[in-house]
Amino acid sequence: MVKPAGSTTHIIACGVFRPAIEHLGIDKLRPDLSVSFLPSSLHLDPGRLKKELAAGIAAARERGEQVLCLYGECFPEIDEFCSRRGVPRVHGLHCYEMLLGDEDYRQIVEEEAGTYFLEQDLILNFDKYCVEPLELRDEEMRTAQFGHYRRLLYVRQPADSELTVMLHKISELLGLPCETRNADYAHIRTRLEELVNRERSE
Repeated sequence: MVKPAGSTTHIIACGVFRPAIEHLGIDKLRPDLSVSFLPSSLHLDPGRLKKELAAGIAAARERGEQVLCLYGECFPEIDEFCSRRGVPRVHGLHCYEMLLGDEDYRQIVEEEAGTYFLEQDLILNFDKYCVEPLELRDEEMRTAQFGHYRRLLYVRQPADSELTVMLHKISELLGLPCETRNADYAHIRTRLEELVNRERSE
């Protein structure tokens, strides 16, 4: 069934994707689209993330909007959660796979399965997200949590600030070398456009 003329689509996205959406300008190029972002820190509390996501979906529905979810598999039952609410989720395991694209991500993991991915928000809040809750200042805890990793890989987005010093500190704390790969927004743009167009035509 074709959606009513003038209907709009609202994308609820993790804050990690804000730089990508702003860089691509998808919501500006498509007047029938709007986007809202939930704090990436919600990953620390999956229960709260689900509640915030549910509230965002309900609010968009009250405005008469279609809803899409731009999240990775950030809690185990997210696809069931979205399916029950009739909300399509943009395909992707997690933000790193979505920022790099399937092929590059797969190649990186095949090169070194023990890769720990980083992006700007995680780097800027590494103490809050990782050091404090995981007690990483304790050597035994660092070994327990990161002993199976062999390298850090920073997925750099075009609008990122200069993070060399902070990266070096994280690398030194964990005792792991760090590499950098640039994000490729073409994959997010393609996935979003395909899903939006499909929803608009059904």
